[in-house]
Order: sequence, then C-alpha cells, then structure tokens
Amino acid sequence: MERTLDHLIPMPVSVRASGDILVLNGLSIDAPTPRLQAAVLRLLSRLKQAGTPLLSIVEEEQGTPFLMAIPTSALPFPLPEMDESYVLCVAVDGVRLAAPTEIGALRGLQTLQQLIIYKNGAWQVPCCEIEDRPRFSWRGMLLDTSRHFMAKEHVFRLLDCMEMAKLNVLHFHLANDQGFRMECETFPKLHEQGSEGAYYTKEEMAEIIAFASDRGIRVVPEFCLPGHSVSWQVAYPDLSAADDPPTRIGETRGAFSIPIDPAREETYVFIDKFVAEMAEIFPDPYFHTGGDEVNPTAWKENPRIKSFMDAQGLKRGRDLQAYFTGRYAALVAKHEKIPIGWEEVLHSDVSEDVIVHLWKDGAYAVDLARHPVLTSWNTYLDLQQSSEWLYGKDPIDFTINGEAPPETLNMVGAEMTNWAETIHGGNLDMRTWPRGAAIAERFWSPRAYCDGRGAETLYARLEAFEHCLTAAGSQHTGHAARACAELYKGVDEEMLGRFAALIEPAAYPFLRRRRLLLERMLPRLFPAPDVERYSDVRRFVDHLPAESMAGREFRMDVEAFSKTGDPEMAQCIAERLLAWEMLAKEIQVLARQNSAMRSDGVDRIGSGLGRIARIGSRCLRALQKGRSLSSFWTWWYRLRLRVYAYEIFYLDKDVLQRIVRDLRKPDVLNRHNIAILPGVAHLLDMASGERH
Repeated sequence: MERTLDHLIPMPVSVRASGDILVLNGLSIDAPTPRLQAAVLRLLSRLKQAGTPLLSIVEEEQGTPFLMAIPTSALPFPLPEMDESYVLCVAVDGVRLAAPTEIGALRGLQTLQQLIIYKNGAWQVPCCEIEDRPRFSWRGMLLDTSRHFMAKEHVFRLLDCMEMAKLNVLHFHLANDQGFRMECETFPKLHEQGSEGAYYTKEEMAEIIAFASDRGIRVVPEFCLPGHSVSWQVAYPDLSAADDPPTRIGETRGAFSIPIDPAREETYVFIDKFVAEMAEIFPDPYFHTGGDEVNPTAWKENPRIKSFMDAQGLKRGRDLQAYFTGRYAALVAKHEKIPIGWEEVLHSDVSEDVIVHLWKDGAYAVDLARHPVLTSWNTYLDLQQSSEWLYGKDPIDFTINGEAPPETLNMVGAEMTNWAETIHGGNLDMRTWPRGAAIAERFWSPRAYCDGRGAETLYARLEAFEHCLTAAGSQHTGHAARACAELYKGVDEEMLGRFAALIEPAAYPFLRRRRLLLERMLPRLFPAPDVERYSDVRRFVDHLPAESMAGREFRMDVEAFSKTGDPEMAQCIAERLLAWEMLAKEIQVLARQNSAMRSDGVDRIGSGLGRIARIGSRCLRALQKGRSLSSFWTWWYRLRLRVYAYEIFYLDKDVLQRIVRDLRKPDVLNRHNIAILPGVAHLLDMASGERH
C-alpha cells in the first residue's frame, strides 16, 4: 500500500501538507552524532525494495540536502523525561529535521521513513511541515523472558520495531517462578540453578542495553519479589517462606507460588547485595520490584513468620507485604534507583515515592493519588484482543475513588505487556505486531485524534505500517503458515496458511481462569485437576495471530451488505463461504492423515469452519431470494452455532459466568475462535428478520 500523510503511525500532533513533491536524488547529509549517523543508515537500509535503486548518502551539493539541526552533545543512555519533540520540514529544495535532542531527531527519522516512497521511477517525499511530540514520556513494552527465554537476537528485532513505533522503554521482566534470566556474580546459583541454563550474560545484557540506547529506548529491569519467586528459592532455599521450599522451577502450590520470607533479616541482606550488582548493570534510574499476585498462605502457616507479624503489629498478609515493599524499595533507593511496584503494593504504609504500576481492574482507592502512576491496564497483548479493542482503551481511563483521575495526578506513562505463557522468540513478532503499533499510537498521539479520526482509519494505517515493521525485521507476516509447516511435517503450507488465517486463539486466558476457578472451588473436596498453565509453544493455537483480518473483512462486508443489499456484494460473500466450505473439507482430510493435527484438534476446528460456512451460505441464499428463515431453521442454526460462541476474553464482571458456561464446550473450541462466526451470525439475524 502506498504510504501517505494520512497513513502515519503514530500520527503526529500537527501535519500540514503543501501539495508539492520532493524527488530525492541521494541524500546530502551530515548527521551531527554517531547515534544519528547509525539511525540514518538504518533508515536507508529499511527502504530497500526489490527492483528499486538504492537511496544513498552522497557528497555535499551532489544530492538532495538533508539538514539536521540537532545539538551535537549526546548522553550515553536515554533518560526519563527526555525531550522527544521534533519539527520535520520537507520542501522542494530539501529536508530539514530540527529537534532539541538527538532522541527527538530519532523520532523524526521514523516519521520521515514512513513518508518516503518509490514511485514513477524515483524516491519521493510529499512536501509538508510536521510538528510532533509525545503524549506520554514513558511509552513502554514489557517483555517477559522468564517463562520462555528469548535470545538476544529476538530482543534486538523487537527493539528495532519498537523504534519504528516510537516506543521508548523496554521493561525487561527477568525473573519469575519459571526462570531467573540474568547472570549474577554475587549469587551465581540464581542463574546457574534458577534458569536451566537459559539466561543473559552480563556481556549480552550490555549489548542489549547499547542496542536499545542507539534507538532511544531505555531498559528497565524487573526482579519480582516477594511472590513469583520460585526460581530464587530453588537456587537459595533459605529465602523461602516454607519449611519445605520448592525444589523445581515453576513449582506451584495452590493458585500461586510460595513467596519468599519477609521476616528474616538475612533476606534483606541478600536483596541489598543483589540490587547493588544489578544497579551497576542497568544504567536506567528506574528499577521494577514486582510485588504482584502474592499468596500469603505460607506466611500465615509459618509460626515464625506469624510471630514476626504479631511483633510488628501486622494483622494481614497485605500488611506484611507492605512491610516488605517498604524494605525492598528502600534498598533500591539506597542504590540510587527509583522503585516501581505492581498495584498490589498500594498500601498506606508504602512510601509515596514508589511508582504504582496498574494492571488489574481500573478502579482504585484514593490512596493511589499519592503515588506516581504507570499503567498497563487494558494493554495486555497476551489476552489476544483485536487492534480495535486495544485502541479503544485509553491509558487514563481508570478511576480513583469512583472518579476520573485528578489533573494533578503524576501520570508517569503507560506500557503494553508481552507475558510469555504462550510466547517464545519464534512467535514473538506475530503476537506483538501490528497490534502493538495501535497501542503505541495511543501512547504517543493526542487523545482527541485517537478517539476520532484515528479510530476510523486505524486498520488502513496499520496495513501501511506493516511494511515498515517488515522492513525493520519483523517476521509476523506469514508466521502461522511457516509454523504449521514445521508442526505438521509434509502438509501443504499454503493451505494451512489459508486455514490459520480464519482462526483466532482463545486458549491461554480461558485455561488460566478456569484453573484458578477450579482450584478455589474444589480444594477441600479433592485436588484440582492438572490444567495446563503454560505452553511449550508446539501447538496450532500458539501460532495464530490474535486477530483474523479475513474474519474482520468478512464481517464488515456482511454489515455493508445488510445496509445496501448490493447483489455483487452478496455474490462476493457467497463465493467466500463456498471456498471456506471446500477448505474445511480439505483440512479434515489432512487432519485424518496427520496425528499431530488430530492431537491439536484441527479436524474439529475444520469441521466447525465448514458447518459455520454452510449455515452462512443457506442464510445468504434465503436473503438473495427475498425470503425469511422459518422459526424452526432459525432455532436450529442458532443451536448449531452456539457451540462455536465467539468471544474476546476480558477480565470483566461476567468472567465467572462465562467460564462456567464454557466448561460445557469441547476444550478445543475453548482454545480457538472461528473468525467468520460473527459475520455468519449477522447473516442469520438478517435471514430470520431480526436485522435489516
């Protein structure tokens, strides 16, 4: 798709076009800093296309002038509150990029890249003047490498795409129950026994930090305590709150894992030495301490910890956690870092200097207003919502004491999250992009634009931006087909790709919530069933894009047909439904011959696709003939579709009811959404006379 001023992501604050076109004859540029020189070279390499000449840097006065009005001084690492504003002017006589810092210039270069196109045998740029600055100074991406380790090459690729989307913080989640991923010389058992050999050496982390810094991206580490700390306890059992500490990575007992012991002074001596070493590795002034999902059961059951609580006047588990949070935060501050904690650290006894990171339900007590706030509420990429759904949620749409946040609230910024229960380096790009770009625009662009014109044009702009992501190295396009060919040896990759394009994942959120529900309902009757929490990423569902573009386009075409009754549109819909019926039959034949496909339930999903498509065809034929379905057929088709109920998972008030209801469905259909269902359901409503 041709990229124009209307297709920029994130959309700048102000764009004024003159109508002229600048034809580039090489760029005559003198980048004032090494970081900007490298950024210009990246820009040129990303413009390479098959069959196009190279747009190169040429000597002064031999090509199109590109003036960069940027201060020559530069910091070794980007910092919080850095000025990322820029002004980009493209005129018939050249390009001028002005910014108060080189980081601002880096952001301007990403915009310029989206403007340059190859057309009519030449590289061209629309003449314009762009003034731009970010809405939030902290625009982050959480990357969880504890559950599934990701090699530095995968992290590099993510950082390259983050640069394109103007994100500026990599929140590196490096330790959890499933693995401790950072080399630690002070306590070497952490990475030796807590990682199963998969961790970042100090040299590798230095490379990652430098790579991120060159793209204007900060790296903020998270070392979560006191909960989610099994890997710590496997390495150093004395840290555990249990007399029988965990002996294997990832071990859980009940809903969540055993926390560490906050009652022993030796715990804080350990943390002090640990933070001292990590503070030297990570130059950023912020340090995330975690603090989420702490299970206090082990504290209550340990007589020594219970005695400590009584002596300290701590009545509840959350009071003991607040005590621990205060001690951990003080040690972080001692080493000249600013502490951050997930929203569970919110407590009247926790210092107002601790940044509170929101994630759960969006409704908070008045105590929150004392703290600086970072939010990830509604931006969980792993919950697999669509770009449209994610884009519709604004970072400040939470409440404090039932009301909108006060203007005086210290809003640090916002992050999207990539929790890795079902993600590894191979499917990271597909699970992140292009949806991550939709959220990134919410973080950068004015809210008024996002709520209005931005929402109307989102998908067209994402389609254009995908070319930029691919140029930056993202491998999200075509991932499902490639992964299926690997999973199911000898199977037609093209056919599986067409099938995968019609199916969306719904597995991890449902399975996780179901397990928690059963563990809480049944523990006194019999042990809760062993419901899978984490994937080995070797299943069909793990390699599906969160959003089916084919399903979305079909739904939109059905909606358009319902308004116009256009016979050509009806014919187009009919052809697709017939093609999907045929595809479903081919998939079922393949699945019967392939044990891995049967194990993943692909035959059952294929059967569902065929059934849904047939119902759609019958409804459409009735509409084309000007007839309505009888009450019997309407009832029968609704009954047949009910088992394939299409839902976007969200932690809303109806989640318990939905989990109980979905317990009756075949599990493979709880793991997958057949993306043409909403469009077919609309056809059924029309054919039954309920929609016109």
